[in-house]
Amino acid sequence: MNVACLLLPNFKINSELKRHPYLSNKQVLISGFVENKEVIVEYTNNINGVSNGSLLRDVLMKLKNPLIIEEDNQYYSYIFDNLLSGLFKVFDRIEPAKYKCMYIDISDLYIPSYGRNIEIAEEILNIIPECFNSQIGFSTGKYSSYIAALLSSPGKLNALEFNKTNIEKIPAHLLPVTDELKKRMYFLGLTSFGKIASLNKKDLLFQFGKEGGFIWDFVNGKDGSEIKPLKLKDKFSKEITFHDATNNYDALLVAVEALLFECFVLLETAKRYPKKISLICVLIGGFNWIKSVTFKTHEYDKEYAMNIFKKNLLTYPFSAPVEKITIQINELGDENGFQLNFFSGLRKESSLKNAIDEFKTRFDVESPFYKIRDLEPDSRIPERRKILVRYDP
Repeated sequence: MNVACLLLPNFKINSELKRHPYLSNKQVLISGFVENKEVIVEYTNNINGVSNGSLLRDVLMKLKNPLIIEEDNQYYSYIFDNLLSGLFKVFDRIEPAKYKCMYIDISDLYIPSYGRNIEIAEEILNIIPECFNSQIGFSTGKYSSYIAALLSSPGKLNALEFNKTNIEKIPAHLLPVTDELKKRMYFLGLTSFGKIASLNKKDLLFQFGKEGGFIWDFVNGKDGSEIKPLKLKDKFSKEITFHDATNNYDALLVAVEALLFECFVLLETAKRYPKKISLICVLIGGFNWIKSVTFKTHEYDKEYAMNIFKKNLLTYPFSAPVEKITIQINELGDENGFQLNFFSGLRKESSLKNAIDEFKTRFDVESPFYKIRDLEPDSRIPERRKILVRYDP
């Protein structure tokens, strides 16, 4: 796999400067709350002696009249999603790391030539506004591409040939491991990839457990990390806007039936089946009435949906005439099935995946299942050896 890492340093600060360009030469702090303490989330480059996570009251004792902006995650999410949607128009497989970076699978586009690398990087930079000072790194794995991006300059590409000889001078603090593990390594004098690679693998395993084996492989130029691409949900929708708002149930039923027919034609053409369908009625005054139907079987049963919508329309007294009706298919599945082998483990895994998908669709929540994963298996503190990680296949 060939991966491009798009690094977005100081994303929140750059987002605020994009919204308020006149702040570009001022000392700006973004503050947020951790529990009951107000801390520094990010700050502009013209501020020294401050770090993210510092208490705001301590920072204000060092600076003269900085401009403080309260953290606005809704705005940052909006900007980040816009950047992501722009990249999805060009690339199919992207893994976003919230407000930090994006990993892009470029295996289908990558050709081992400098000119081709520049073309791909320029395509990415054309989508991302210059104000974000993006850094781009190319390599053969997810973690190594991130290091390549860290070593690049804003608006520039760094294609890292990830082999033992080429990476021996990289500092150890760039390793993709926990900060606690990095501190232990620096305490032992392991400050660069080259120093770590000079040790025997068994010594690192003895000192750091399973993580030590990963570290030894990584500093010797072995990076098998792969991205986990974001899965976009397909949506089909059709709508009718009435020339004159109406609360005539016969007219509403005819409109709903016509919209359902059009949606199911689209589904059949795309060889997909519905998991969840929503009926949205927009009333005068902006009030929305929404009714959803979920499907358990992979069938095109529009009569089933129509009967439910009909029953609810006839029993619901609208407080105002309806201006617009929308039929929206929120969740889709593939029509074509697949054959599993005789191993029961695969059948159980497939059944569990389908059950979790249906649960999430029906109740609009995250997966309620967790897996136990090793965190620090060699820790003397039992509570730190394992963690719970949400299982969402």
